[in-house]
Amino acid sequence: MNLEMIGYKQDEVKLREYRSDDCKDVWELFYNTVHTMNSADYTESQLDVWAPKEMDLQTWNKRLLKNSYVVVAEMSNTIVGIGTADNTGYFDLLYVHKDYQRMGVATLIADDIEKYFLKHGIQTTTTDASITAKPFFEKRGYIIEKEQRVECRGQFLINYKMRKG
Repeated sequence: MNLEMIGYKQDEVKLREYRSDDCKDVWELFYNTVHTMNSADYTESQLDVWAPKEMDLQTWNKRLLKNSYVVVAEMSNTIVGIGTADNTGYFDLLYVHKDYQRMGVATLIADDIEKYFLKHGIQTTTTDASITAKPFFEKRGYIIEKEQRVECRGQFLINYKMRKG
């Protein structure tokens, strides 16, 4: 399903730079998306350490702002997606609101981030994709360099080091 199939046009989804006053909404999007969309691929304990129920929003805001580029997707004044990247070609975060999945939002954000990289002369993009996100990145031409077991607060989560370009 895409946005046009449910009465939305992709041009109704607006991309803009992240602002610190978006922090709470972005955290809630991240938390709910991880706990909903990734639940088929990770245990509840793994989801709880990946996206804990309680988060210091100042710490979360700093994490987002440490990136060179942070973009939010907005529809009707609701943040429906977030993407982050640094100036080395690392595509850090890509999350779409649990209620806006499979509508083209992730593609819009990923296209925008990849354009950012090209604009800055970065030819190779890397990411650490979750089990859930791996097929999305593979469809975009990313290849798996290796499977990883990443420790997070005492739990081990599988993800994939992926590269494009």
